[in-house]
Amino acid sequence: MAGLFINVNYIVVPIFLMLLGWDRYFMKIIGRGLFIDNIVVLAIVYAASAIPFTIYLISNYFKTTSRTYEEAAYIDGCGYFRTMISIMIPMVRPSIITVILFNFLAFWNEYILALTLMPGESKTLPVGLINLMQSQKAAANYGQMYAGLVIVMIPTLILYILVQKRLTQGMSIGGVKE
Repeated sequence: MAGLFINVNYIVVPIFLMLLGWDRYFMKIIGRGLFIDNIVVLAIVYAASAIPFTIYLISNYFKTTSRTYEEAAYIDGCGYFRTMISIMIPMVRPSIITVILFNFLAFWNEYILALTLMPGESKTLPVGLINLMQSQKAAANYGQMYAGLVIVMIPTLILYILVQKRLTQGMSIGGVKE
């Protein structure tokens, strides 16, 4: 629960300094850094910062499901792993889809970590869009800016359209007691 109170934007500098130290260590050993300006490392940082919210939401959703399904699976001879894969995960699918959508939206639009951890030529879409807006400010070429906005917005709209039904199920299922 304590991880929910720590916004990743507050710990950008310590994360950057830690990765920079690791980069310097690898520079001495292999001659190049591995942690700064690496999209895989950025994805790992995103995933690690999403863990508290994900665990909180999914564990609370598991608490609302009835234990009788687990007991019935155990009586039928299922082990813990088989019960989780065959019974419990399909039951909490709306919650998992909700977590995926919220995390995708949070990190698709994330700017500060991407700007800090990717200082080189490769950029994420939000950083590239801000750079495009900065370069177009003097020229007032709004066509390119709006095209960039649409390119950034389209994947979000497509994902929302695909998971809209499950998202509303996931948001409303905990409000009804039987």
